[in-house]
Amino acid sequence: MPNIVVPVAEDKGLRRLDWMEEEDQGLRQAIRPLLWVLKSTGLLYGVNIQQKPGGYQGENDEQPTTSGKERKCSFWLFYDIVVFLILLGNFVNSLTTFKSATSFDGNVCNEIITATWFLQAACYALNNIIGCRNWNLFFEKWDELSKSIGFRHIKTPRKISIATCILYCFWLVASFGFMGIGMYFITNSGPSPPDDAVSIIVRIVQLTIYFYFVSAWFLLTAIFVVACYVIYIAFRHFKKKFTGAISGDGKFHGDMERYRLQHVKLVELLRIADDIFSMYVLVTIATIIPLIIFTLYFVLFETVDTFSYAATWWSVGLSVIQIVFVFMAGGVVNHEAHAVLTSIYSIDLRCLTAQESLQMTTFLTQLSSAPIGFTAFGLFTVDKPTIITFAGSIVTYAVVVVQFKPSETTLDQIQQVINCTTP
Repeated sequence: MPNIVVPVAEDKGLRRLDWMEEEDQGLRQAIRPLLWVLKSTGLLYGVNIQQKPGGYQGENDEQPTTSGKERKCSFWLFYDIVVFLILLGNFVNSLTTFKSATSFDGNVCNEIITATWFLQAACYALNNIIGCRNWNLFFEKWDELSKSIGFRHIKTPRKISIATCILYCFWLVASFGFMGIGMYFITNSGPSPPDDAVSIIVRIVQLTIYFYFVSAWFLLTAIFVVACYVIYIAFRHFKKKFTGAISGDGKFHGDMERYRLQHVKLVELLRIADDIFSMYVLVTIATIIPLIIFTLYFVLFETVDTFSYAATWWSVGLSVIQIVFVFMAGGVVNHEAHAVLTSIYSIDLRCLTAQESLQMTTFLTQLSSAPIGFTAFGLFTVDKPTIITFAGSIVTYAVVVVQFKPSETTLDQIQQVINCTTP
């Protein structure tokens, strides 16, 4: 008799179990593609990407020995130091061009812009060497809080991580394409460079330096935005749970002290992230102002060729994009960290006991005593007043630069005076 094939329905419970196991892999595994890119470009060390949260070990997983961990850590640390020295040497080499400068002109202005970009990339690499150790603690704290608060938001960071890696590939193509166009213009405007072995080696070294430079600029901004997003969703879920404990008539149904302590842990998570990125935020803000101002000066005061004009606006565009991402990401975290204040103010105090009133007062003091958010190396916090002040400074400096631009009549008068006094 022919065999009867009975269709077997897929067990939804097993699918649910597989999904839960996937979610339990933690944040480290969710953004693993981006972490591998950071490692390969010398911007991440001391982070075991294969490690699973909570000490979880699969059946076929092997526990690496301490000596193996130390060897891997030493290799990645050595690689990161080499990348930092490459970028630092590139910055120092850019300073040598100022030896031949006799006056402040367009060439000097252009060299200042270039040196500022190189300084920024070198500081980014140094920031990673100093702060990379805190990544392990950040991942552990985030996984711990996600379980205690009760939320699962791993799929979105995973998608963002993959999308960032794809954008990084496009960024490399665009950057090297722009560099190729620049070399084409330089070659056509001057003598052809020699094709001997030394010249080829020099070109390879220049391409290597440029690769690490553009990688540091893009990847540090990307991982900062990703870290801001995961912190933002943690605060947002906390606010949602806290608001859900307040009824329509203003009665609070929950443990106020428990919510306060959860918020304290979220702030501790933010502090760990700030230890990683505080130097990055400071360097970005400190270098963006001179970059934008000198670039505007270069555009307004100097007559340049088409490629130089395009390169100048390329620099302005990158500066604006970078500072917008830093301020938007940092500002959103600051706003969401304080967003629970509006929910606390809606609680009916007549329905609280004396102990609950004291707990709520402590919670309010905790939220309103100091701004919560990313800092520029502890100097100030990235919040709305900071963003407005920075934007006002940029506009003020731009107006000053425009006002100092001489008119055509003034230039003609100066030229006449020079002609009269020149024998």
